[in-house]
Amino acid sequence: MKAKDIKYIVIHCTAGFGELSSIKSYWKDVLGWRGYGYHRIVRVNGKTHKLKPFDRVVNGVKGFNDKSINISYIGGVDSKNYKKAIDTRNGFQKDSLIKNIKEALEWLYVNGNDLSDVRILGHRDLSSHDLNGNGVIDSNERSKECPSFDAIDEYKNIIETFLENKRITNIKE
Repeated sequence: MKAKDIKYIVIHCTAGFGELSSIKSYWKDVLGWRGYGYHRIVRVNGKTHKLKPFDRVVNGVKGFNDKSINISYIGGVDSKNYKKAIDTRNGFQKDSLIKNIKEALEWLYVNGNDLSDVRILGHRDLSSHDLNGNGVIDSNERSKECPSFDAIDEYKNIIETFLENKRITNIKE
C-alpha cells in the first residue's frame, strides 16, 4: 500500500474489553481472517499495540482496506451490554488516539501524500447506506456505531493543524 493512495484514517472501537490475544483470536476463529483488523490498537491504559506497518493492508473496513489506515481503541460498548454502543474512551485513550493519528499523518506526509484528500472518520461513516442521498451517513443509516463517537467532528482540525505546523517548521529551517 502506497502512502499517496491513502484517503482515510479510520477510527474504530473493538466493541468489547478483551485483551489483544482474544481480539486476534476473534479475527481468526470467528471472522476467518488471516490478518489483522487494525494497524494500531489503543489499550485502556493508553498504550498502543502496533500490529502492522501503515504500508500493509489490514481488514478495517470492507471495500476500503487498500486506501485506509485503521486505528482502534479497546472499548466502545457498555461493559454490561456489548450491544449498547457508548463512548468509553478515557483520557489516556483519547490522547493516544490523537498521537496515533499524528503518527499516521507524519508517515503519509513523509511518504508523499499531500494530505489534501485524506479524511479522518469513523468506521460508521463509511457505511454504504446513504438512504436519503444527502451525501452524509446519518445516524439512522449506519450499519454500525463504531467507534461510538463522532470521529469526523472530534478530529476535524487535526490535518489542518498538522500541515500548519509543517509550514511553520519549514519556515524556521
